[in-house]
Amino acid sequence: MPKKKDTEIEIIDTEKGVQVKSGKKIIAEINEENGSFVVLTSGKELAVTPDFPNALEEAIKAYNLGV
Repeated sequence: MPKKKDTEIEIIDTEKGVQVKSGKKIIAEINEENGSFVVLTSGKELAVTPDFPNALEEAIKAYNLGV
């Protein structure tokens, strides 16, 4: 059985919030708006959560990675 490869993600600060990247690919953007965190994938709103850890989890789920 092949060994599963670990995937590293990188969180980069931007003017609006953060970018979540895997290698050179941008997985999602998380922006803070009015006290909530908005998760964007491919420019489309995916989720709005009250805190950053939940927003990050939604971004990772959208990329189909295990949390």
